[in-house]
Amino acid sequence: MITREYNDSLCFVKQHDHARVALDIFLLFSDEITYGLKNKTELEYAIRNHDCGWIEYDTTPKISDANQVYTFQNMKQSLQEELWLKSISNAIIPYSSLLIAEHFKALFDQSASRRDLSESSFNKKREHMLSTIFLKQKRPSINTDEFKIELKFLQICDLLSLILCRERSVDSGLIPPIYSFEGKAFDLYFHKIDDSVYQLPGGVLESKTNIIEIPYRMIDKELLLKPKKLKDEFKEEKNLKFRRLHLVS
Repeated sequence: MITREYNDSLCFVKQHDHARVALDIFLLFSDEITYGLKNKTELEYAIRNHDCGWIEYDTTPKISDANQVYTFQNMKQSLQEELWLKSISNAIIPYSSLLIAEHFKALFDQSASRRDLSESSFNKKREHMLSTIFLKQKRPSINTDEFKIELKFLQICDLLSLILCRERSVDSGLIPPIYSFEGKAFDLYFHKIDDSVYQLPGGVLESKTNIIEIPYRMIDKELLLKPKKLKDEFKEEKNLKFRRLHLVS
């Protein structure tokens, strides 16, 4: 679950919905960036489904004894890793599973609190899962330029979607450039220039003006004191709203 505060309310975005936004972002990239991708269908599937392991978990918000919402950031690491593994196994395209697995391996390796866990159960379970997935076919190399570029697309779209779902301002220096299959680099100077408007450099997006819709549920923060009522409210389909954000270049 991804959350952000808005006045006296909390906005909830499910992880799988955030992945849909990530794919929407990828589909807005200019043809010059995505031209030549050999595994584009598998990449699109990986972007759209990289958090599919969270679907059941995100049925309702999880609230701590201190009335705080557990999000993908503050939940127990062991549970987060379990849901990562579930996302890998739930993907029905083996190549997409490999992309998702490498995406989560990178997140694991980047975590300061996990940095010394080279023999972690997550790494062992992840490797065993991939061995099973590729039992009857050769596992593609992750060391080719082709795979590295595709993985970078997944990582970039995931990051940009998280920023948009939380409507954060961000230091563009934290967002790495993206490379086309032909080796051309595109810098992603991603700036929030208004309440619902983000700007990217010219040439990154196919169109100069674009709309991204963020699906979310808005619930009164006071209901954190009444977790059962909050969960019942969350389940009501009428609470689903869409926030329109504009991406311009």
